Amino acid sequence: MSSSQSPRGVVQLLQEETLMKMFGEFSNWRIDTFIREITKKRQKGRILPFVRGLRLSAHLIYAIREVLVGTNLTANWGHLVDEKGIFCSCECDIIIHHQGHEARWNGRENQIMDFRFIKQQKALVVISCKSYLRSGYMDSEYCKLMKPFVKRIWLFAECCGPRSVNSIRKKALRLGYEKFWHLYTWSKQKTPEPNKDGWREFIEEVNKLKQYSP
Repeated sequence: MSSSQSPRGVVQLLQEETLMKMFGEFSNWRIDTFIREITKKRQKGRILPFVRGLRLSAHLIYAIREVLVGTNLTANWGHLVDEKGIFCSCECDIIIHHQGHEARWNGRENQIMDFRFIKQQKALVVISCKSYLRSGYMDSEYCKLMKPFVKRIWLFAECCGPRSVNSIRKKALRLGYEKFWHLYTWSKQKTPEPNKDGWREFIEEVNKLKQYSP
């Protein structure tokens, strides 16, 4: 290793290991010939994008919680409740927030669903998760609806086309998202490619939130 190169280190390798496990699990469902065929034809027996998105948010929540271990911060799926406790936000795939909640649906020791209602004052960031993201199919209202509840909104896609990354990022910024990441790129002409640089940046941004933990 040259003197100009810094070592990757154990922590970075462990974080990359998390990415590669997710990449393997998710991309397998994207490239499989049978799955692609029934998805294209919208046949019965296919897994809906909503379910894939929910699985992505679950994996990301686990990864974020690991980064935030030892702090007063955590991540959950749920709604934000306004200051007076009257109205709630749109559904939030991921809320990074200070510990504590107003209510919890179906959250038990061995929960099937663990959905939290969290005061907006506790929220630092909300992350919207998508399955296969195209710039032409991005929700133009989500950030407008969420801004009264939280200022920082990130966008995280399972995957997008290799040539779409920049256009999606530009549109995401125009729509009000602060950050955009994707797990990997994929198209019918290209094999899936994990976004290692993006993952490191994502983990770094989560790490920066520790400054808000007392």
